[in-house]
Amino acid sequence: MKKLLSALFLVALCSSVAMATVPVAEYCSVTPLLGPIGSQVAFLAPGNLSGTTITISVHNGSDVPIDGATVVVSFNSEIGVCTTATHTAVTAGGGLCTISLRGGGCLSNVLGGCSITANGVEIKNLKWVRSPDNNNHTLSQPDGAVSVADLTYFGDEFKGVVAAECHDYDNNTICNVTDLTYFGDAFKGAMVCTLLP
Repeated sequence: MKKLLSALFLVALCSSVAMATVPVAEYCSVTPLLGPIGSQVAFLAPGNLSGTTITISVHNGSDVPIDGATVVVSFNSEIGVCTTATHTAVTAGGGLCTISLRGGGCLSNVLGGCSITANGVEIKNLKWVRSPDNNNHTLSQPDGAVSVADLTYFGDEFKGVVAAECHDYDNNTICNVTDLTYFGDAFKGAMVCTLLP
């Protein structure tokens, strides 16, 4: 009986140790994310642009931070990812890490547009992806550069010639001065990268 109790104690101890490293989405967070709750945006660019660096906080079911958790950000195949992008990090110091989202393209209401996992557990699934690098109003058409081609599409959405979609970076149904700030910085910086094939 004593051996059985010892074995049960060890199983319980191992289980609790294992659970300490299992993230629970409701206790994890990703900030900042543009857009309203329920339709938040994974915002990426070919270069270092405000809003493209996110901080991920990973916690377990007891709301305790998990240090050493491997965090991976992956995108739908329609999104162009820069060859130099590092969309993986390991949490440290309070279960935190940062990742800069690099690439281009556009998705609207597509499950798995951007998936964020920690230790293999999905903690966030974003259905909207936006970038100043997108040569279209509704389709994902990145080319790895924020150039005059993108400016034409941005301008049409900004002026209201076409409905705001791919260049509405904060997903509030209008392309306005807030979006202009993001686009302007990317355009002025002539942001460019080589996209993965």
